[in-house]
Amino acid sequence: MNSKNILKIIGIILVFVILQSYFTTPERFGAIIENWKNYFMTVIMSIFIAILLEPIAKYLKKKSKMKMNDMLAISLSIVFVILIFILLSLIVIPEIISSLKALNNVYPYILSKTMTIGKNITDYLAEKNIYTINMEEVNSYFTNFIANNVTNIRKIISAFFGGLLDWTIGFTNLFLAFVLAFLILLDKKHLIKTLENIIIIIFGVKNTPYVMKKLKLSKDIFLSYVSGKLIVSAIVGLCVYIILLITGTPYAALSAILLGVGNMIPYVGSIIGGIIAFFLILLVAPIKTIILLIAIIISQLVDGFIVGPKIIGDKVGLNTFWVMVSMIIFGNLFGLVGMFLGTPILSIIRLFYIDLLKAKQGGEQ
Repeated sequence: MNSKNILKIIGIILVFVILQSYFTTPERFGAIIENWKNYFMTVIMSIFIAILLEPIAKYLKKKSKMKMNDMLAISLSIVFVILIFILLSLIVIPEIISSLKALNNVYPYILSKTMTIGKNITDYLAEKNIYTINMEEVNSYFTNFIANNVTNIRKIISAFFGGLLDWTIGFTNLFLAFVLAFLILLDKKHLIKTLENIIIIIFGVKNTPYVMKKLKLSKDIFLSYVSGKLIVSAIVGLCVYIILLITGTPYAALSAILLGVGNMIPYVGSIIGGIIAFFLILLVAPIKTIILLIAIIISQLVDGFIVGPKIIGDKVGLNTFWVMVSMIIFGNLFGLVGMFLGTPILSIIRLFYIDLLKAKQGGEQ
């Protein structure tokens, strides 16, 4: 019995075991899958981080005047990335705190204005004998509502602390991903050889060069897409920031960050970021929302017709429909990270699909 038949038998057994586990105890099976998804996500994240760090490490090693070994180059590239994150945090966090303080200051005015409008409406309805509201009944209703929903309030508080726990776990996974990325780059040659041996076992010696070539091409597509998207998103954010800063629009930095980060998620990201920025500015300076809309239009024109085509071009080769499909599927699987990485992943899958289709059509002819 050859290796291919053995692998097929193992695959069938695994599928059978998975299906049996699912139908026997679906809840427990779901919990196990969720845990394994988190572990799998950390490993995948480490591979992506390693791909992004590799060019930086190579550049540092090449440009360094002193002789630099792989360990030092990789370590410095990680330090460089961490310093960028710290620098961005030092810019973003104070701006967010300032924005929250401003919202907190304007909140009493908004509440007072809302209450005044509500009172005017109720007074008008009472005057016209349309509808009368008894304020004592309203107060009694809210008192009973709070008393009856103490459990729900406790659940909200628990969810908040649970969210803090999730953030802690997420930070730990990110730290582990960086450690794994460091080890991947440090032992890259050995890992590539191991991967090649696995491919030989699965696909055979004859098909191994083709698979390795496609994997390298996949890495290049991913790297060029992600690096290009980061540069374009930074330009979009900078464009918005300059326009809002010159015109004295409030929340200039925060709006630029929202639109820059949102731009990394195709199509919907900029819309979501723009809506949040719009409502933030609307609360403080409604007339300035026009400036924001102009800034968004200009930044999207710069992205769509100037920097986008030059930096990213048509590297992914997917139309709008498939980009949206990739965002939905990978977004549901891996959250925001999946929405961002779904496009290059589906583009890589498309490479193999096209080659398999050509091989099939050629065989039939």
